[in-house]
Amino acid sequence: MPEGLRRYKKREKLLYVRLVAGTKAFFGGFVSVPRRIVAWLGAKTTIVFIPHSEAHSRRFGISRFLLGLTSLLFIAVLGFSLFASTRYLAVRIQLRIAQGRAAEARAAMDELRDGAESLVGSALKFESRLAELLAVGASGGLKEAAGPAEEALRAAGLASLLSMPSSGSMAFREVERLKGLSAYLDSAIPGLEQITNTVAAQKDIMSEIPNIWPIQGGIGHISMYFGQNEHPFSAGQWYLHNGIDISTYRSGDPILATADGKIIDASYTPDLGNSVTIQHSHGFLTRYGHLRSIRVKKGQQVAQGQVVGTLGNTGKSTGPHLHYEVHLGTSVIDPLRFLNVRKAIK
Repeated sequence: MPEGLRRYKKREKLLYVRLVAGTKAFFGGFVSVPRRIVAWLGAKTTIVFIPHSEAHSRRFGISRFLLGLTSLLFIAVLGFSLFASTRYLAVRIQLRIAQGRAAEARAAMDELRDGAESLVGSALKFESRLAELLAVGASGGLKEAAGPAEEALRAAGLASLLSMPSSGSMAFREVERLKGLSAYLDSAIPGLEQITNTVAAQKDIMSEIPNIWPIQGGIGHISMYFGQNEHPFSAGQWYLHNGIDISTYRSGDPILATADGKIIDASYTPDLGNSVTIQHSHGFLTRYGHLRSIRVKKGQQVAQGQVVGTLGNTGKSTGPHLHYEVHLGTSVIDPLRFLNVRKAIK
């Protein structure tokens, strides 16, 4: 055999031997890993308890496997405890929030109940007042206006509302009463509209009739009445006083228009001094004399209660006072008749 081929065969054999040996070593080490792990886990760890006294120390042997398993169980129990405590705290917080909301709801319910009681009481007063208004309307010749309102209010009477049967909890009873009260108020609206229209019409009429006190603030007293009086400048002589004199013992108090109207005269005359004459609706006319000053002009429209001048002592006068006249058509009328009408309506 040639020398070169011999060397080649020798090297091939050596390589094969090394390959087999390496394969055996590799697989042998791989198979021995579980054995080593089992051997390592099976190895015991010694725990020694040494007391401070002269008593003998104690030793406990525990395998690494059991020690690891115990550690894992301890970690698991600790984690579960932390999770459970966290959940418990969250539930406690939610419970406190729910309790707070429940307390707020109870307080709101109590407030609602108190408000409902107050509302029912106000509604009772409201019904009583409406009954009085209807009675006044019927007695004052407003039966046609009062009739529909009275029927509506009777149909929605609060007596039946407050005595109606109720079941369930107090909250449901309050809701039932509030619903009934709402229905009552809705039914009362037509009656209120009738009354409102009647009162509005009456108010319009009253503002066109001279029926308020002519001195602002309602001050002053009547120093001379309408009718037969002794003449202030002619002792023992009687004459017809066609108005009333109102005195405040001073000058400057505002004089008011006693009804809506138009100024037809604002001038000075020897008898009345500074005077204002107003033409009103329905044939009424009022005159204000002995004024210290005039605050309006001829042709001006004035409203009831508007200042037309100030109380004074001009013209033929015995002292500061207002001479006030009321005319209806061509007749002179006692002004107190209309002032009494105003008081009766109030």
